[in-house]
Amino acid sequence: TYSAGQWGGTRAGVALRTTLSELGALPVSAMIHIPKAQDVINRDGSIVVTSEANDEEERWQKYCSRTFSQLEWWAVAARNHREVV
Repeated sequence: TYSAGQWGGTRAGVALRTTLSELGALPVSAMIHIPKAQDVINRDGSIVVTSEANDEEERWQKYCSRTFSQLEWWAVAARNHREVV
């Protein structure tokens, strides 16, 4: 989730989990929250680099990797189940 505020859409993300589950979606336990998205993401979708270390993109990739790993696990599990059933 993302927002212009300091909480990165956390409340909306938590509230959506129940609705998404009722719709048959399987939300992963790890969530990605991007507070003050306008300061973090450029219009083209790239990460804003603000420090001299230039490590923002690497930090965001590391932060998001847990969620993406869980999402990939679910996708593989669903594909394997579909092949068996």
